[in-house]
Amino acid sequence: MIPKSIVRPGATASASARRSVMFDFASKTAETVSDFASVVHNLALDIRDCYRPELHYMRGPGPKWRAKHQPWLRFEPAPGDWRRRAG
Repeated sequence: MIPKSIVRPGATASASARRSVMFDFASKTAETVSDFASVVHNLALDIRDCYRPELHYMRGPGPKWRAKHQPWLRFEPAPGDWRRRAG
């Protein structure tokens, strides 16, 4: 132990300063624990994630959309089409 005669009277930390240091330590510890819990929570959600993109895959617009939006694209041959005259 250090003798009191060596230590200056103002050199020792006051009780409020010690409380402030302890409060800072406790708040930083709580913040670190909270961050760690958040990381663990996000990892658990990522592991449980059941999204499978192949179940939501769409191949594009179907024939009804084409009939409505592309009137020039018809499935029956035009009147002057050579395929229609065969026979």
